[in-house]
Amino acid sequence: MLASRIQRALDFAAAQEKKTGQYPWLIFSGSQGGDETIPEGAAMKQYALAHGVHPDKCLAEKKSQNTYENMAFSKKILTRKQIDLNKGLFSTSDYHTFRAAGYARYVGLHIDGIGAKTSNFFIPNAFLREYIALMANHKKAHLIAILLILLVSAVNFLVGNGLQLF
Repeated sequence: MLASRIQRALDFAAAQEKKTGQYPWLIFSGSQGGDETIPEGAAMKQYALAHGVHPDKCLAEKKSQNTYENMAFSKKILTRKQIDLNKGLFSTSDYHTFRAAGYARYVGLHIDGIGAKTSNFFIPNAFLREYIALMANHKKAHLIAILLILLVSAVNFLVGNGLQLF
Protein backbone atom coordinates (compact mmCIF):
# COMPACT_ATOMS: atom_id res chain seq x y z
CA MET A 1 0.00 0.00 0.00
CA LEU A 2 2.85 2.39 0.77
CA ALA A 3 4.34 1.93 -2.69
CA SER A 4 0.98 2.63 -4.35
CA ARG A 5 0.66 5.94 -2.45
CA ILE A 6 4.16 6.97 -3.50
CA GLN A 7 3.56 5.92 -7.10
CA ARG A 8 0.33 7.92 -7.19
CA ALA A 9 2.32 11.02 -6.14
CA LEU A 10 5.08 10.30 -8.67
CA ASP A 11 2.59 9.83 -11.49
CA PHE A 12 0.90 13.11 -10.60
CA ALA A 13 4.26 14.94 -10.36
CA ALA A 14 5.26 13.65 -13.81
CA ALA A 15 1.91 14.77 -15.25
CA GLN A 16 2.35 18.21 -13.66
CA GLU A 17 5.82 18.55 -15.12
CA LYS A 18 4.55 17.57 -18.56
CA LYS A 19 1.64 20.03 -18.31
CA THR A 20 3.40 23.03 -16.72
CA GLY A 21 7.11 22.42 -17.28
CA GLN A 22 7.69 22.53 -13.52
CA TYR A 23 8.20 19.58 -11.21
CA PRO A 24 6.35 19.98 -7.89
CA TRP A 25 7.87 19.64 -4.43
CA LEU A 26 7.28 16.24 -2.84
CA ILE A 27 7.40 15.78 0.93
CA PHE A 28 7.37 12.21 2.20
CA SER A 29 6.12 12.15 5.76
CA GLY A 30 6.27 9.63 8.59
CA SER A 31 8.31 8.57 11.60
CA GLN A 32 9.97 5.30 12.48
CA GLY A 33 7.79 2.60 13.98
CA GLY A 34 9.08 0.11 16.49
CA ASP A 35 9.43 -2.60 13.84
CA GLU A 36 10.97 -0.35 11.17
CA THR A 37 14.67 0.13 10.49
CA ILE A 38 14.33 3.71 9.19
CA PRO A 39 11.64 6.42 9.40
CA GLU A 40 8.78 5.98 6.96
CA GLY A 41 9.43 9.41 5.41
CA ALA A 42 13.04 8.43 4.65
CA ALA A 43 11.99 5.04 3.25
CA MET A 44 9.42 6.67 0.98
CA LYS A 45 11.98 9.20 -0.22
CA GLN A 46 14.44 6.37 -1.03
CA TYR A 47 11.73 4.55 -2.98
CA ALA A 48 10.83 7.73 -4.87
CA LEU A 49 14.47 8.46 -5.72
CA ALA A 50 14.82 4.93 -7.07
CA HIS A 51 11.71 5.49 -9.22
CA GLY A 52 12.54 8.73 -10.96
CA VAL A 53 11.67 11.59 -8.62
CA HIS A 54 13.66 14.80 -9.09
CA PRO A 55 16.16 14.71 -6.19
CA ASP A 56 16.20 18.50 -5.81
CA LYS A 57 12.41 18.54 -5.27
CA CYS A 58 12.21 15.64 -2.82
CA LEU A 59 12.10 16.06 0.97
CA ALA A 60 11.51 13.73 3.90
CA GLU A 61 9.74 14.61 7.14
CA LYS A 62 10.70 12.00 9.72
CA LYS A 63 9.06 12.96 13.03
CA SER A 64 5.31 12.68 12.51
CA GLN A 65 3.51 9.87 14.32
CA ASN A 66 0.01 10.31 12.89
CA THR A 67 -1.93 12.02 10.10
CA TYR A 68 -2.35 15.27 12.01
CA GLU A 69 1.42 15.51 12.56
CA ASN A 70 2.07 14.52 8.90
CA MET A 71 0.17 17.64 7.87
CA ALA A 72 1.44 19.95 10.62
CA PHE A 73 5.12 19.05 10.21
CA SER A 74 4.88 19.13 6.41
CA LYS A 75 3.33 22.60 6.67
CA LYS A 76 6.40 23.75 8.65
CA ILE A 77 8.65 22.51 5.85
CA LEU A 78 6.52 24.25 3.22
CA THR A 79 6.55 27.48 5.22
CA ARG A 80 10.35 27.37 5.61
CA LYS A 81 10.68 26.86 1.85
CA GLN A 82 8.17 29.67 1.24
CA ILE A 83 5.89 27.41 -0.78
CA ASP A 84 2.27 28.54 -1.19
CA LEU A 85 0.07 26.70 1.34
CA ASN A 86 -2.96 27.15 -0.93
CA LYS A 87 -1.55 25.13 -3.80
CA GLY A 88 -0.69 21.48 -3.85
CA LEU A 89 -1.98 18.02 -3.19
CA PHE A 90 -1.28 15.20 -0.84
CA SER A 91 -1.26 11.55 -1.77
CA THR A 92 -2.59 8.85 0.50
CA SER A 93 -4.71 5.72 0.33
CA ASP A 94 -8.13 6.30 -1.22
CA TYR A 95 -9.99 5.33 1.95
CA HIS A 96 -7.93 7.83 4.01
CA THR A 97 -8.28 10.90 1.77
CA PHE A 98 -11.34 12.37 3.51
CA ARG A 99 -9.87 12.33 7.02
CA ALA A 100 -6.45 13.48 5.83
CA ALA A 101 -8.07 16.43 4.02
CA GLY A 102 -9.73 17.43 7.28
CA TYR A 103 -6.37 17.48 9.04
CA ALA A 104 -4.78 19.43 6.18
CA ARG A 105 -7.38 22.16 6.47
CA TYR A 106 -7.19 22.11 10.27
CA VAL A 107 -3.46 22.92 10.22
CA GLY A 108 -3.88 25.57 7.50
CA LEU A 109 -3.04 23.68 4.32
CA HIS A 110 -5.70 24.53 1.76
CA ILE A 111 -4.98 21.53 -0.44
CA ASP A 112 -6.81 18.48 -1.70
CA GLY A 113 -5.84 14.85 -1.73
CA ILE A 114 -5.47 12.16 -4.32
CA GLY A 115 -6.02 8.57 -3.34
CA ALA A 116 -4.15 5.47 -4.30
CA LYS A 117 -6.24 2.35 -4.83
CA THR A 118 -6.53 0.05 -1.84
CA SER A 119 -6.37 -3.71 -2.29
CA ASN A 120 -9.83 -5.27 -2.05
CA PHE A 121 -8.88 -7.57 0.80
CA PHE A 122 -7.90 -4.59 2.98
CA ILE A 123 -10.98 -2.42 2.32
CA PRO A 124 -13.19 -3.70 5.19
CA ASN A 125 -10.41 -3.18 7.73
CA ALA A 126 -9.49 0.21 6.25
CA PHE A 127 -13.00 1.62 6.33
CA LEU A 128 -13.59 0.34 9.86
CA ARG A 129 -10.35 1.99 10.96
CA GLU A 130 -11.32 5.29 9.35
CA TYR A 131 -14.80 5.17 10.87
CA ILE A 132 -13.39 4.65 14.35
CA ALA A 133 -10.82 7.41 13.81
CA LEU A 134 -13.53 9.86 12.68
CA MET A 135 -15.65 8.93 15.69
CA ALA A 136 -12.67 9.51 17.99
CA ASN A 137 -11.97 12.89 16.39
CA HIS A 138 -15.46 14.10 17.29
CA LYS A 139 -16.07 12.45 20.67
CA LYS A 140 -18.12 15.28 22.17
CA ALA A 141 -20.55 15.52 19.24
CA HIS A 142 -21.03 11.75 19.14
CA LEU A 143 -21.55 11.55 22.90
CA ILE A 144 -24.24 14.26 22.73
CA ALA A 145 -25.93 12.46 19.82
CA ILE A 146 -25.91 9.14 21.68
CA LEU A 147 -27.32 10.75 24.84
CA LEU A 148 -30.10 12.41 22.80
CA ILE A 149 -30.94 9.09 21.13
CA LEU A 150 -31.07 7.36 24.52
CA LEU A 151 -33.24 10.12 25.99
CA VAL A 152 -35.71 10.00 23.08
CA SER A 153 -35.74 6.18 23.27
CA ALA A 154 -36.41 6.22 27.02
CA VAL A 155 -39.25 8.75 26.63
CA ASN A 156 -40.69 6.73 23.74
CA PHE A 157 -40.52 3.53 25.83
CA LEU A 158 -42.20 5.12 28.82
CA VAL A 159 -44.96 6.79 26.78
CA GLY A 160 -45.44 3.66 24.66
CA ASN A 161 -46.04 1.60 27.80
CA GLY A 162 -48.72 3.92 29.11
CA LEU A 163 -46.65 5.80 31.66
CA GLN A 164 -47.39 9.49 31.93
CA LEU A 165 -44.41 11.76 32.20
CA PHE A 166 -46.20 14.95 33.15
